Amino acid sequence: MARAGYDVAITARTVNEGDPTSVAPESGLGLPGSLATTAAEIEALGRRAVSVPMDLLELDLLTDAVDVAIAGLGGRLDVVVNNAIYVGAGSSRRFADTPPDNLIKRVTGNVTAQLIITQHTLQHMLANGGGTFCDITSDAGQLTPDAPIGEGGWALSYAVTKAGFHRIADMLAVEYGDRGIRAFNVNPGYVATERVVAAGAQLEFVSKYGITPTVVGIAIAHLIDDPLVPNGGYVHALDRARELGLLPATQPISRT
Repeated sequence: MARAGYDVAITARTVNEGDPTSVAPESGLGLPGSLATTAAEIEALGRRAVSVPMDLLELDLLTDAVDVAIAGLGGRLDVVVNNAIYVGAGSSRRFADTPPDNLIKRVTGNVTAQLIITQHTLQHMLANGGGTFCDITSDAGQLTPDAPIGEGGWALSYAVTKAGFHRIADMLAVEYGDRGIRAFNVNPGYVATERVVAAGAQLEFVSKYGITPTVVGIAIAHLIDDPLVPNGGYVHALDRARELGLLPATQPISRT
């Protein structure tokens, strides 16, 4: 988004490299990346970076985090990218083996928190002439996998929460499309993030077939700036990546 000319507010739990929050729950391995390093990359591109520490499970603090982000951006918010989800111990188990606490946290982080953040940012956008919501979704919310979690599929709780989250964009378009609100879902496909790679065998199928976060990010930035993306629609980032020449035509990819 910074490369596309935007000032960017970023949220995360990890403020600095090596913080205790920066750990892959599947393996316990430390992960690179933080608000500090991401902000530095944004500023190196000549854009404003606003770092806002935020935890999706701290529901009472989410609207304050949104207000801090908007204030840091000079009082105006044009685009919201909903990309955060809850990831924690127990997330990669079959349903009968998943602790109830994990189910509650997953619904809280993937649906409840997203509704609260979306509502508060929507209120700001409506008062300022409109804006765009780009919700990073997954086919897990629409399709049934061929295999269970750990064997190429996804967790039942993940599918349920993604299905609920998936409905935010089209409903926003129905309720507020006539007031300048644009919202759509983007399926990024398999993405080999640092956390996915560090997860080891549990997410090996994602690491094997996934593409880099940079490619997905560039594609999503193009989609956000494309007025032809239908309001309330569902698009694949990998299709746009191919159109931009970011992926070879022969590369096998998965959309889920």
